[in-house]
Amino acid sequence: MDKHFIAVESFEHQIDCFCPGGIHAELLRINKEDIIEVTKDCNFVMDKGWYVWVVINDHCSFYMALEDLEKYMMKGLLISRLDLDLKINYLQFLIDQALDKGDEVSFLKYSTILKDSSEFKAGLENYYREVIENHSI
Repeated sequence: MDKHFIAVESFEHQIDCFCPGGIHAELLRINKEDIIEVTKDCNFVMDKGWYVWVVINDHCSFYMALEDLEKYMMKGLLISRLDLDLKINYLQFLIDQALDKGDEVSFLKYSTILKDSSEFKAGLENYYREVIENHSI
C-alpha cells in the first residue's frame, strides 16, 4: 500500500473511539486536496479489525480503520501517487486518440480530467518537497 494519498473530493469520516460508550467519536471533514499519510503504526482491535495511524496535512492524526481507508480508495475519494501517474498516462492516451479521430467533445472532457489529475499530482509533489525540506532542517 502507498504511504501518501490525496483527497480528490471532500468527504466526512467517522472517527472511531475505543472508550466505553464511544464518547470521543466524532465526524471529521476531509477536504479536497488534503494529504493523508498512512504510517507504519497499526493496531488490531478485537471485533473491529485493523487500524492504521494516519496523519492529515501533517497536523491532525488518529487511528483509521483499514477497511475505511480501502473503501475511500475504491470509491475514488482518495488516490495514491502511483494511481495518479497511471491515470494521467491513460488520459494522455485518450486525448491522443480523440485528436486522431477529431473528437472534440472527448478531447475537452479528457483534457479537463487530465488538468485536475495533474493538479492533484502537483499537490502531492509539493507535500513531498515540504516534508523533505522540514526533515533536512
